[in-house]
Amino acid sequence: MLMRSDPNRLLDAAAFYESLRGRRATHLVTERLKALLPDPARKRILGLGYAQPFLAYWPGLASAGWVGSARLKTSMTQRPPRLPDADWMRRDCIVASDCLPFDDLSLDVILVVHGLELAGQAPLLRAAWKALADDGVMVLVVPNRSGFWAHDDSTPFGYGTPYSAGQLDRLLARAMFRAEQTATVLAVPPPILRLGKRTAGFIDRIGCVAGRRLGGLHLVVARKDLYAGLPLQPEKATLPLPRQVADMAHARRCSMREHS
Repeated sequence: MLMRSDPNRLLDAAAFYESLRGRRATHLVTERLKALLPDPARKRILGLGYAQPFLAYWPGLASAGWVGSARLKTSMTQRPPRLPDADWMRRDCIVASDCLPFDDLSLDVILVVHGLELAGQAPLLRAAWKALADDGVMVLVVPNRSGFWAHDDSTPFGYGTPYSAGQLDRLLARAMFRAEQTATVLAVPPPILRLGKRTAGFIDRIGCVAGRRLGGLHLVVARKDLYAGLPLQPEKATLPLPRQVADMAHARRCSMREHS
């Protein structure tokens, strides 16, 4: 059942992140993300879905080799956010969920926000898997099915398909990704953000102690599992040396009898 929405119904993600509530939610998420994001130095990085508000707060992003943004072609994610001008903001495009306009193995890190829940499952993950380098990393921000934020349609996290922790882990495994780190954030209900940044942050830290079940968003760092889809090759059993010698001697005796 959906919670009661704000009187001003959400139009899209840009409207949310321009609001006070959106800015406070971004602060809470980025504070938790900082511990999970890899060092961007000399890496090729893509923000997928609607990741620009979070890319803007990635420490050291200026040292990356390349940074771009790909917004999903949905009504929620098409309008770009209003952010301070940055060089990487000029490398922005709108993409379909099943076909990313990037070469295979061309990216080192993909940050996915408002992507998986809006785009569906396998097509987006498969497209990301192909674009990532063999040692590439995907960082996911996904609404938690049992959290408050997935049931409030006044935020962009209340749209699409949320996932439980188990569902997300199984989905990644089927898409040949291996989850390396997990965390949770936004255990605080959306209305509490109005109480202020410090109060909301304190309540959120307490709520996140309970683990992934009560958090509003799942944070997952996943790496390509290159061997997940390879069938096991049965090896031929090798005989021990004494048995090999005995078999060779037996074969020689049989051959001599045939010629005698």
